[in-house]
Amino acid sequence: MDNNTRIPNHDFYIKNIAHVLRYQIDQKLTYYHVTEPQVRLLGHIQGGQNTGHEISRKYLSEAMQISGPSVTSLLNSLEKNGFIVRSSGIKDGRTMQLVLTEKATDVMKDTMYMLNEISDALVAGLSEDEKSLFLGFLKKVYENVGQNSHI
Repeated sequence: MDNNTRIPNHDFYIKNIAHVLRYQIDQKLTYYHVTEPQVRLLGHIQGGQNTGHEISRKYLSEAMQISGPSVTSLLNSLEKNGFIVRSSGIKDGRTMQLVLTEKATDVMKDTMYMLNEISDALVAGLSEDEKSLFLGFLKKVYENVGQNSHI
């Protein structure tokens, strides 16, 4: 093989898997008139709601790894489209009380089902041992990009 022939390596697969997954998720979310970042934000809100924590824009910005103005834009859109109800925090004016509406709760349930289907498709054909190894590799890669696994 000459030096100009390049064998695809992990970067090829990572980029293309990410692209295909994003496309599949975006296609499925169009039915609900939400975007993937909006659903991720709803997930963080749901987590805060389930634990009884008031949520700050700073917390959401760090959790989502996006700017504060981007968080505000997403919140405005979610509120306008009836996915959340937003009010000032009771204990601290810098926090927000964010409540998912029934519409958002339905979307979150359907989204979890959809993501489970996609996850199952990703590991189809792998043995249980291979799935375990794959999960270990994914956790390590996640940590390598500076994130701690909460699993």
